[in-house]
Amino acid sequence: MSFLYNLFTSLFELILWLNSNFNEKNKKIILGRKKTIDYIQNKIGEKEIVWFHVASVGEFEQAKPVIESIKKKYNHKVLVSYFSSSAENEIKKNKNVDFHFYMLSDKTNQMRLLFDLLNPRILILIKYEFWRNLIYHAKLNSVPIISISSIFRKNQIYFYPIPFFKNILKNISMFLVQDNNSMSLLNKIKIEKVKVIGDSRYDRVLKIYEKSKNIIAIKEFVNDNKTIIIGSAWRSDIEKIKNEIIRDLTDTKYIIAPHNVNEKEIEYLENIFINDTIKFSDLPQKNIRKRILIIDNIGMLSSIYKYGKIAFIGGGFRGALHNTLEAAVWNIPVTYGYHRNNKKFIEVGKLEKEGIGFPIKIGNEFKLLKNRIFKNRDLGKGGNKFIKNNSGASEKINNYLSKYLK
Repeated sequence: MSFLYNLFTSLFELILWLNSNFNEKNKKIILGRKKTIDYIQNKIGEKEIVWFHVASVGEFEQAKPVIESIKKKYNHKVLVSYFSSSAENEIKKNKNVDFHFYMLSDKTNQMRLLFDLLNPRILILIKYEFWRNLIYHAKLNSVPIISISSIFRKNQIYFYPIPFFKNILKNISMFLVQDNNSMSLLNKIKIEKVKVIGDSRYDRVLKIYEKSKNIIAIKEFVNDNKTIIIGSAWRSDIEKIKNEIIRDLTDTKYIIAPHNVNEKEIEYLENIFINDTIKFSDLPQKNIRKRILIIDNIGMLSSIYKYGKIAFIGGGFRGALHNTLEAAVWNIPVTYGYHRNNKKFIEVGKLEKEGIGFPIKIGNEFKLLKNRIFKNRDLGKGGNKFIKNNSGASEKINNYLSKYLK
């Protein structure tokens, strides 16, 4: 089975390399990995590190409050490795991260090389990052492996009658999981080193909320009008709701932050909403006649939600819903596209149960929901209280990690 896993990993690398000729993000991964070994040898050397591994930006958000606490309490150097190129800039600019690099392919020889070069005090995996050879070589080198904010579902391959995948998890020193269901699933495959801690994203969202910026240009654009914030929008989201936005003859304003901020995506939005848009970079201007503001930069979305009456979160129709909590913390209703894969985000189910989250299947539902919310000011409220009630995971995680870091 190890042979098949390594073969699959090699095939995945080949596909990634071939796709890099057409996909800019994959090209960055390939080029970034080529620099990893030199970076370790020249920048890190033999320094003892606390090593976090994340897949992308979302997992890094979960890691941030834990990393911040470690930097405050201890004199350890923090390394963050990552797979997705979308995480690079966020990690690079974070002042609490001392070292960072693109994770190499999970091949036996590459993971062996990493551990020959690195001297990690502990390896911390965020949420789903269960790379077989990474975990195997960490254990081989007596490095404690802690999985934090992890969550499991019964349809995952680890719970199939295939020992190989169960054994990957059994090499992990401790799981600090989000919910009781995850603990129960792990217990059923005889993994007992599990604690229910919660999700550190709630703490991160509260921190962002408390430090949010006032954006004068946004406030002037909104000008006290009812406003809908469409955050991290993919084309699949815009295609579903564009007609309802175009047909909206009220004074409602829309702020759209595309998931991919680039010239093509901006042009796509401008061509759909002809003569009705203005880019943030063009503010301040006399924009009273423009209904739609396009955010053409990265980093301010979490602060923009405060200016909205409703948030529409992108990625839902793809089954890859983005962060709903960033919007909910502002006590505004949160809506998003329906897809069965969104059930893997347990906070979504909780938001719906609390009457804060509203999935939609078609554009007309977006229109009807918008009208309901504007008529009933109490509909969809309570997000801030909900997030505070679910916060505190970061402190619990750091209390547990302290025995490895002192």
